[in-house]
Formats: sequence, C-alpha cells, structure tokens
Amino acid sequence: MAEKKQKVKKFFKGFIILLLLLALIIGGFALGIYLRIFNTQDANEKFGLYNLPVIGRYFVKPAPKEPAVDMDSSSGEDPAAQEDQQKQKQTKISQKDIEKQQKEREDAERKRVTKLARLYNNMKPQDAASAMDTLDDDLCVAILQRMDEGQAAKVLSAFQPSKAGRLTQLIYEGKKKQMTPTDAGDGQQQSANGQN
Repeated sequence: MAEKKQKVKKFFKGFIILLLLLALIIGGFALGIYLRIFNTQDANEKFGLYNLPVIGRYFVKPAPKEPAVDMDSSSGEDPAAQEDQQKQKQTKISQKDIEKQQKEREDAERKRVTKLARLYNNMKPQDAASAMDTLDDDLCVAILQRMDEGQAAKVLSAFQPSKAGRLTQLIYEGKKKQMTPTDAGDGQQQSANGQN
C-alpha cells in the first residue's frame, strides 16, 4: 500500500513538473513576442497561423505580394512613366476597401447619434429643443428618431412651429440630405438657407 502511494506521488510530481515546464515555455514565448525577439509576421506567413482555430483570430491573413517591377529593365519606357505607374498601383484602393471604410464611418455616426439621443432623452423637453434648435435639420431628425417616442414628441412640440413642421416632413419622407465632402463643413449654413 505504501509503495502504491509513492508511485502516485511520483506520478503527480512528474505531472506538476511537466506543467510548470510547459508554463515556462509558453511564458518565454509570450515574452519573446512582447519583446519582439520573435517576428510573428514571418511566422504567420510561413506557418499560416491565421488559419488555426484558436490563435487564428489574433493573426491577419497577409496581403498577396505583387511581383516586383524591375526598374532597370529597358522596356522602352522612360523612368518617369514607370514611376507614375508605380504610384498609381500604390494609390489604387479597391471597391471593397471603400465600402468597408464607408460602413465603418456609418457605424461610428450611428453610435454618436445614439449617444446624443440618450443625452437629449434625459434633458427637459424645453432645454433639449433649445439646444437642438441650432443643429442641422438632418441631425435633429436622426436624434429624434432614436429618442423615446414620448420624449421626442415633447421635444418636437417645444420647437417653433416652422421647425417642427420641417422636421416632421423630413421624418415622414425618411430621406437624409446627401452631403459631399466639399460642402460638409458648411452643411448647417446650406441647410439653414435652403430650409428658410
């Protein structure tokens, strides 16, 4: 019986030593990554770490490499033309990237408007109306649509009748004014001039 207990103790000792050794190896690897001793980008490309089930979410699939353009080759084009072509390749943005950036912008705008709606929801209707009176009509509509209906109705009734009518019409139509990058800065002025 005592001999069996000693075997069990030896087994657990060996198991604990293996666990500690494994923890030491993992900790050393993590420290190596943190101190940038190991280049994780190279390991990601070489071993395809982005495909692995658990750690794959921490690695990004590497972009496909474009073939290098030989600038010294005599293809009949002058160096300036080759340089222009290279610049065009570098500035080319895919449609997918543009859509992704636009979606991110829309999500960020939606979050900001939702936060504003929560803030205006907690204000007195008269105070909220006076604060929103200087805002662009489209922003007012976006905020009112995300507010509680009862609170939004009270705020809408606190506006001047002409502004309340414009906002109601915009809410009914469900259209948002499209702004181009050139008139984004003066959107409030154009809205005020066009709506009066």
